[in-house]
Amino acid sequence: MNKSELFKAREQRILSAALTTARSKGALDFRMADVARAAECSVGTLYGHFLSKEDMMAALVQVSLHHRHQWIARLNELDLTPMERFVVLMVSERIRLSQDEVLAQLELLVSHTELWRRAADQRQLALKGMVDELVKALEAILQDARQQGLLALNDGESAALVARARALMLGFQLQSSRQTLAPTPELAEIPVLMEAIAGLLTSVGLSEGHPDWRNRCVRALEHWQPQPEPETLEGSAA
Repeated sequence: MNKSELFKAREQRILSAALTTARSKGALDFRMADVARAAECSVGTLYGHFLSKEDMMAALVQVSLHHRHQWIARLNELDLTPMERFVVLMVSERIRLSQDEVLAQLELLVSHTELWRRAADQRQLALKGMVDELVKALEAILQDARQQGLLALNDGESAALVARARALMLGFQLQSSRQTLAPTPELAEIPVLMEAIAGLLTSVGLSEGHPDWRNRCVRALEHWQPQPEPETLEGSAA
């Protein structure tokens, strides 16, 4: 490998070590020295790749959001009605967040606090676009439904509907997190979340569009792939 390839490979190895360390010590409690030991390199080497611990956290979130970006593109290729696409995207987002609680915590911290401002400038710009991508994708689905004459909401009402759907999904996420006293099994919860999101959409006049929409959504979710580890996503955190 040339120097550029070696640099990228080492960066992916560092990110993998950072995620392992965060899982064992906590999203906020790990130190750069802990990551250096796990990655078998010096702390100075870490700072050759990342400006700060927060920059490293932002890079980990980029890996997770890159996986979502790929899924959104794949979902747009599937033969689904607007309602089915909306439901599948919301449920798959719930699955993604439930796959790794530490990554979900990091994403929440980086996306909704000032931590991202301590990341490298290039990463800040990339993160902003990736964080906003879910909302834009959901709003695009509703716009498509309007163009097909299936929905009569204006832009402001569509934005409010997306916010309600995300709040509903995050409510399921909090209910089933390990901090709760009575976690909800994921497999038992997905049909309930599907019905809840569908109910939200039908309440504003968007019909299912297909009598077998539930099974069609389940089959679409079969295209979802488990999120890979950072070291398998070469270049996604660049």
